[in-house]
Amino acid sequence: MFWKNTSIRLKLIVIGIILMAIPIAMSNFYIKEMDRFLWRGQKEALLTTAKGIATILNNQSKFFSQNTAVPEVLGKQGALYTQRIEGPIQLNGDTEDWESMQILSNYFTGEDTQLCDLDYDPSSFSVRNIIGYNDTYLYGLFEVNDSERVFRDPTRVILNSSDQIRILLERGNGNLERYLLLSNEPGRMSAFLMDEQWELPLTGENVAEVQSELAETDWGYVIELRIPRSIIGYRSKIGFSVVDVDNPESREIRQIITTSPRESGEEPTQVIVRSPGLTKILEGLGLLRSRIWVLDRQRQVRSVVGNLWNSTEPGFSDIETNTEPVQAQFIPIRMLLDFVDRLFPEPPLQFKDYSPSSTNRPDQIVVSIIETGNPRADIRMSLDNKAEIIVAGHPIFADGEIIGAVLVEQSNSEASSLHYQFVRSLSVVTVLVFFSVLVVLVIFAWRLTMRIRKLHNITEQAITPEGRVRMKHIPKQDPSNDELGALNRSFSGMLSRLSGYMRYLEELPDTLAHEMNNPLGVVSSSLEMLAGDIPQTKDNHHMQRATYGIHRLKSLLSSLTEAASLEEALQDEEKEPINLSQLISDFVAGNQYVYSNHEFRVDNRNADLFIEGSPEYLAQMLDKLIDNATEYSIPDTPIIVRSRKNGHYAEISVLNEGPELPEDILDRLFDPMVSGSNHDARKPHLGLGLYVVKVISEYHGGNHRANNRMNKRGVEFTVSIPLLDLGTSPAIH
Repeated sequence: MFWKNTSIRLKLIVIGIILMAIPIAMSNFYIKEMDRFLWRGQKEALLTTAKGIATILNNQSKFFSQNTAVPEVLGKQGALYTQRIEGPIQLNGDTEDWESMQILSNYFTGEDTQLCDLDYDPSSFSVRNIIGYNDTYLYGLFEVNDSERVFRDPTRVILNSSDQIRILLERGNGNLERYLLLSNEPGRMSAFLMDEQWELPLTGENVAEVQSELAETDWGYVIELRIPRSIIGYRSKIGFSVVDVDNPESREIRQIITTSPRESGEEPTQVIVRSPGLTKILEGLGLLRSRIWVLDRQRQVRSVVGNLWNSTEPGFSDIETNTEPVQAQFIPIRMLLDFVDRLFPEPPLQFKDYSPSSTNRPDQIVVSIIETGNPRADIRMSLDNKAEIIVAGHPIFADGEIIGAVLVEQSNSEASSLHYQFVRSLSVVTVLVFFSVLVVLVIFAWRLTMRIRKLHNITEQAITPEGRVRMKHIPKQDPSNDELGALNRSFSGMLSRLSGYMRYLEELPDTLAHEMNNPLGVVSSSLEMLAGDIPQTKDNHHMQRATYGIHRLKSLLSSLTEAASLEEALQDEEKEPINLSQLISDFVAGNQYVYSNHEFRVDNRNADLFIEGSPEYLAQMLDKLIDNATEYSIPDTPIIVRSRKNGHYAEISVLNEGPELPEDILDRLFDPMVSGSNHDARKPHLGLGLYVVKVISEYHGGNHRANNRMNKRGVEFTVSIPLLDLGTSPAIH
């Protein structure tokens, strides 16, 4: 139904939009198929890489010994893993600023010789640590689970007698600096530059650049710290330790949890999940934008090499890369690019995933490889569900037993991003081509529909609602030689033929009257002469019937000529101001003698109703209405002629009691050659009386209607004529 009632222009626009959807759908299908092809190729390549690395590590049990340790002082580049901070960090002891980085936090617990317990069962003292940075500062969050909180005693000279944070900083020249953070109470902490024993400050002055805040919690305390990157330096190394003192009397250090290996000269802290020898082997096998994990049979991480994205700054693993494509300067093109970007989001080049400092990989693929000994490749989502990562793993054997597994991970984001840029450009070009085609179609449809609309308007104006032809031909014919031009010329020829035929029909009543008047006159005079010559035929029944027939023919010819010449006569008629109420009163009084067997009632509800019109033709209109009312009224019932003001119109109503009109004829009653039923067959009746009423009312700018009466059985005919504006009529004044 909608399609049937829609214009051609709208249909072409809908078709054009559907056509524009084709390249978008094809691009989407192409992206999915290409991604599926790329994923399959990457899976096979990574599985081959994992198999090659596993082959190198087969029978290398020494790399999986529980006594493996890290001899470096603070670890190699990347030993202290940090992440870039996007938003501001307020030093207030509130961890809400760190919510987005919780997935990369590190947990530490246990004794001095076991700083990374993979079973992690928090007891009376444990630490969760997050390190982040921005362009200006290095930030640290330490959430400490401490059953007994001991603050600094200001009366003691030695400072290592309370809960504290130690910062070990190694400059590029090898010099070590020690900073101690402690506090007398919750709130702002003090920072001191310490000696080698961490007992006495070197200067006694607070280091203002190193700022920190301590806030108590139900399970311990939280410390937020901020260190300017200008203090740390480019090639410096840094490590943190959390010191626990539980006895406020003895103030002896009960436990120290260090988040990185200790300084040179002391016994190295064991980190059983990292193997430097294994790392050296893997560094030579690293792939671009790939990460290689080596795990033992307990799924503990033994070594991690590589990154899933480009890292351009040493020591940092979440570097921002500007991947925003250059936008077109033309606004519509830029809007189109934005629309395509919303349909096909660009794969992210930055995402959150397992930190290189993770000590365990509980992935299902790792469990499957170690338990079954079968290589496997799969696709998983990153921890923030922003990127898809291909994981390929292969078991490592020694003496026929599985001692570990190799995982090779690679994100398809960069390849997908390049592929996305290609498809994006292709989609934009295709859409532009289809849009150009759509514009051409719309212009063509607009011109086509304009020609059709113009032809429609001309043909509507060429014929009146009654079916009379106004124009002899279309004024401006379409010169085109296509189908519409031929249709235009065909309509013009049809109007010309209809005009000639209508002119013939309009002239037919006058011709008939002229041609029939002569023989009617001959017959009428012959009958009169016959009655004179033969007096006994004057009262003869057949003579009377012949005379009556002559009168009926003359009456019919008079009605035909009256209706045919009325519109022509009205064109030359001049209007004048008329008091309609007075006109009705005078007319009804005069007709009372003509229709002496009917009772007339005048109901002028307004004394003065001024209109502009022709008194003669208004009287003719009233005569037709009253004649119609007397013809169909019941004897001895009144005929009411009413006038009243209705808004800006003067209404003339003629009401009679008698038979009602059929509902199907009410709308056609004022058309020519249409009449109600049950009229007197002895009277000539062509259905032209109410047509004369219609012509005269429309000449006066009014309208007309016929209704069956509501309160009585009968009919009401009403004519509405616009009232005259008395302020603009000098004749009234």
